[in-house]
Amino acid sequence: METEEQQIEQLKTFWNEHGKGIVAGLVIGFALFYGWRYYDAQTVAAQEAQSEQYQQIVVQLETDGEAALTAAKQFVENEKGSTYATLAAFELAQDAVNKGDLETAITALQTARDHQSGALKFVADLRQARLLLAQQNYDAALNALTEVSTAAGFASKAAELRGDILLEQGDTSGARQAYQDAIAAAEDDGSTVLVETKLNSIPAAS
Repeated sequence: METEEQQIEQLKTFWNEHGKGIVAGLVIGFALFYGWRYYDAQTVAAQEAQSEQYQQIVVQLETDGEAALTAAKQFVENEKGSTYATLAAFELAQDAVNKGDLETAITALQTARDHQSGALKFVADLRQARLLLAQQNYDAALNALTEVSTAAGFASKAAELRGDILLEQGDTSGARQAYQDAIAAAEDDGSTVLVETKLNSIPAAS
């Protein structure tokens, strides 16, 4: 059995060989832990600040006219990519549409499309396509539907809108197929009445 002195010597030897590495590992571990907590706290604080700004923009757009429009544009640009910036872009677009300013609305939605993914992007795709249709910018409207056309939960709306665009262009055959696609994609939720009405309104001989 080793004596106490031998055990102490072994500990000293071990410490001399590995002590610095252990200390360095502990320091790095604590740094990562507290660094992550700091980062997490900073992220939460930033999100809370964005939330407050977004709420202010919503209120201002209802009351403050041009100043609110400028503030909303700035927020959307500065925070682009964040959820709140995208929601602000939707509010800005709606306000602009109400005022007949389709260009501002389309630009706001383009920012959302460029910097978002998933459901929020697909909502922006559909909304922008509708505005481009209203401008009779048919090719751009169809291009806006490229990605959303295959997105789960959005394919039916995209196909219906594609049918509207094609019908406006005089492509009744393409419109009929698009409406049929919309009905097929919406079979699960049964929301096909309006699309069926549109489909049935196309003359059979067309």
